[in-house]
Amino acid sequence: MMQAAPSCTTPFAFSLMRHILQHEHRLWRPIVAHEAAAAPIYIFPDQARFNDDDIEQLAIRNLESSLKLPHPHCIFEVPEQEYPGACLATYAREIGTGVESFLFRFDPEQRRWGDVLSYIEFLPDGSARALAHPRLEAPAQQQMHLEVASSMVWRALGVLSVPGLLTEQRLSRLRRTPLAKAGLRGWKYHVADIRSAVIAPALEAHRGSHASPRWHIRRGHWRMLQDGRRLFVRECQVGDPSRGRVVKDYQVQLGAAA
Repeated sequence: MMQAAPSCTTPFAFSLMRHILQHEHRLWRPIVAHEAAAAPIYIFPDQARFNDDDIEQLAIRNLESSLKLPHPHCIFEVPEQEYPGACLATYAREIGTGVESFLFRFDPEQRRWGDVLSYIEFLPDGSARALAHPRLEAPAQQQMHLEVASSMVWRALGVLSVPGLLTEQRLSRLRRTPLAKAGLRGWKYHVADIRSAVIAPALEAHRGSHASPRWHIRRGHWRMLQDGRRLFVRECQVGDPSRGRVVKDYQVQLGAAA
């Protein structure tokens, strides 16, 4: 399952598509490979900015509505800043019962994508069924991956809800050839430039308080401290239950091998 690491000018998601095409029948959770290989790509290159409080506010703003993807299926990519060359990516697609997402990670030391780390099915009633890969034996490790997977989807959709943050780019012709041989066909991708000057007015238009006054779950996320340390902020419950609830709960299960 060895693959060359994507260069800084090539989105990781293209190599993930190739990985899914090549190993469709070996993945822990089933994925329709030809659909994943055609999924629109959204890249959030600044992980620290992606995890900032205003992006959390955008995500919270959308908690009361049903999860809605910008396309029937798409890939969200977030390069890991603490580990150069590493990347987290979520393949999400709409299904009859809601939305399902698959979390992957590119390992720069092994120079390859791994198996699906976690699977989440977001249901229309606001709940979610979450499964961790069976090899993630430690409960804390399972929970961390599930929280990261959920946070990526909600934060990505929060960013996409604000017009003017995306630029469309196209993969260079030189880099298309090996990917085309693997079965890929689409070469466009979208890059998010998360600018406070654009986000602030969007938040102000919906602002009551800093966060939703209703009881809700604050998603787990990574926070980069000023001294360079990286802290995982666990999911927690915030808000006033007397003002109503926005329930996005998880039924966490240890996944069975396929």
